[in-house]
Amino acid sequence: MKTTLFTFLLALGFVVSSIAQGKDLKVRYYISTDDYLADRLSIEEVQIETKDVGADYIHVKSIIDPATQKKSDDAAKPWAIQYEGKDYLNLRFSNGTVAKNLFIQVDLKGRFCLAVMDPSFTKVLDDAVHSSQMNINGMNHPVDGTIGGNFLDEQGVEKLIFLTDTKDLSIVLPYKAKNSPIDLLSKSTLKWLVGKENYTGSKKDYTVEDIIAIVEDLNRRQ
Repeated sequence: MKTTLFTFLLALGFVVSSIAQGKDLKVRYYISTDDYLADRLSIEEVQIETKDVGADYIHVKSIIDPATQKKSDDAAKPWAIQYEGKDYLNLRFSNGTVAKNLFIQVDLKGRFCLAVMDPSFTKVLDDAVHSSQMNINGMNHPVDGTIGGNFLDEQGVEKLIFLTDTKDLSIVLPYKAKNSPIDLLSKSTLKWLVGKENYTGSKKDYTVEDIIAIVEDLNRRQ
């Protein structure tokens, strides 16, 4: 009986370890923000080796051309990818939370794209940003908690909200198209979205549902 139980636990540990190590996925991609808005997906699929996959994110280790089994040059720095009909934005294109090849699922698409992340994503983001920015000027740079982005929903659950204004094409990687930054929603950006004259109370008075409604209304009026 002890041997059987030990064998079972060993097998279970192997399965959990295999899941944690990630898996290979087939995706298509958008090179630029303009491609994303025009629904110009890549014709070919590429294979991604993942570090981790969550309910609302994909953390990519490498992007491979399935025909050659080598790293894909064209898909090396996509602004977004699509997997199983869902779009994910690349936090490589961020000003405040640069996390190379950490992709977050889009909840609203339009001039303003919105991603509302589950609480468990905070640690994933911290680890990915730490990895991307480690040892810059001899220091580690964790996520700046003063930026904001954390809002409560109507059930009192704290979520992280990312926003990108697709008219702001201020990020240009070498030899690539201009792209929009994907950043945590700050208090100043929230004020700008609402309009200073309409902004009442404080940041904590706006729920996740309020922000979704605000962005949906702005996108309808574009």
